Amino acid sequence: MSSSTAKEKLWSFRRLMVVLIFTVLVWWFVAYTMEKRSIAYAPWQGTNFMVGTMRQLITPEYVASKLGPSSPRDEALLRTDWQFDEAMVKKINMPWSPATPNKDGGDSLYYIVCDFNNDGKVPNPELMTVPPKPGATQKELTTRIALFSAGPDGDPSTWEDNHPPTFKGW
Repeated sequence: MSSSTAKEKLWSFRRLMVVLIFTVLVWWFVAYTMEKRSIAYAPWQGTNFMVGTMRQLITPEYVASKLGPSSPRDEALLRTDWQFDEAMVKKINMPWSPATPNKDGGDSLYYIVCDFNNDGKVPNPELMTVPPKPGATQKELTTRIALFSAGPDGDPSTWEDNHPPTFKGW
């Protein structure tokens, strides 16, 4: 009789472990799919892709042509409040996205820093905002253009919601 009680306890323990493992796996699957869905279908859908596409297509010369001859040519933090020409809009071509060449998925203008002096570097936008991003130490980025969205609040100095959230590795 005692051996049947031991067997019952063992089976009870096994059932408990199976249920526990199953519960953990279900929880992990739900958490993973929720995170994946929030990344794939965020209200900022298309903003990161648009930033990447614009980084490839927009040059400092293009930005200078949009700013006009009276605009300063120093490497300052600019907003994309100019009108993109039809050829550039066709190159970018993202009809499925709420993000446009001028505005991100939250209807805010992008911020851009261009290499107007052709040295292949721009100041790090993380250090150009007021206040600068805490922990940002890289003074310059090795790129001809740095572009980012200010996020839902439209404030470039709140880096928690900016897209991309950091310029490390540029």
